[in-house]
Amino acid sequence: MKNLGIIAIRNLALGLICLSASLANAQLGAISATNTPSQVVLTGTARSTVNWSIIENVSNPGLIGVSSTSGVFMAPDNSLLGTVSKTLQVSRNIQAPGQTLFAISEALTVPQSVIRLAQKKGFNRFIYTRQFTDIPDNTSTAGVVTFVITLGGTANELSVRRVEMEYDDGHISAVVSPQSQLQARAILSYQGTGLLEYRWEVASPPSTQGQPIYIPLTSRKQYLLAGSQVVLQSPQLPTTISGNYLVRLKIDKPTLGFTLPLLRYAVDRSGQARKNFQINQVHVSSPAPNSVLAPATLFSWSRVPDAVAYQLEIYSQPQRDTDLPGPQKTAPLAGVLVPAEKNQLQVNQLSRAHLQSGQVYYWRIIALAADGHIIARSDFRSIHFQ
Repeated sequence: MKNLGIIAIRNLALGLICLSASLANAQLGAISATNTPSQVVLTGTARSTVNWSIIENVSNPGLIGVSSTSGVFMAPDNSLLGTVSKTLQVSRNIQAPGQTLFAISEALTVPQSVIRLAQKKGFNRFIYTRQFTDIPDNTSTAGVVTFVITLGGTANELSVRRVEMEYDDGHISAVVSPQSQLQARAILSYQGTGLLEYRWEVASPPSTQGQPIYIPLTSRKQYLLAGSQVVLQSPQLPTTISGNYLVRLKIDKPTLGFTLPLLRYAVDRSGQARKNFQINQVHVSSPAPNSVLAPATLFSWSRVPDAVAYQLEIYSQPQRDTDLPGPQKTAPLAGVLVPAEKNQLQVNQLSRAHLQSGQVYYWRIIALAADGHIIARSDFRSIHFQ
């Protein structure tokens, strides 16, 4: 009876040894992948076939497999764009030690939201990655494919045709109290597609009393695709020190064929926008009241001493002015800025796009000094837009 017990224990031990010897053992090696097509279009959802090739280094034959529970879309700055909740898994019995290859074909849908988010962040490409784990050893390795965003056709090289600058209230000058919130924006008209590299800069007092010294506020990159216009928002502008400031946008790429405009603002420690500042009258020559606004309509006015620029402002209703324009003022629906050497203009197509046919609008001319203050303005006149 004792001998039978010893034999049973010996047989159990041999069985465990055999079972241990039959357990598979492998480690993940290199992972490569191709995606067809590798280009996606900004205007819609894309579909691509991703072929994953996974090498396993098998040291002990048996049942070997690899698995991935999800995929992730990532921007080049490692920010998350989206996820794919789909498991990929394959396994088979391996008969001998050595390298073995697992191939998995994935039918992938790339949501339009992922593509647009990558473009909004300023990128023309993004990646799709999966983390694969081997069975039974649980070692993990990641695989990656890259997608390139296109217009779906032949695109021209990016070129900036025009830049208009204003504050968030629609004015091109401002007087604010210290510690006020103030931001500027630039409206870019462009054509083609490509990378826009730009930076916002500001010159603070006392440098603005002589040769301005510009300090960068922020630098950004943005990939522009479909569309013809984009609005670039500045960071908060400094308003700590009293005095006059200059704001500018510097575009490093693409190269421009024209000079960008400047914005001016003042920080007034009195907390008021110079209520006692003398504002003179601008005398308007044309068009007459109740005229029709057509592409050839000419706006003309008398020159104002010490003015460095004039601006045509168009509103839906006449405005009541109690002081100089500040952050709380109503923004005009449209406006055109011209240098002081000009005292006439025509409303361009971009400004007319903000108006509706059949409506009556009210316009005036304001004259601006070198520090951005309004030194003169005309009375409001009505005009019909057809």
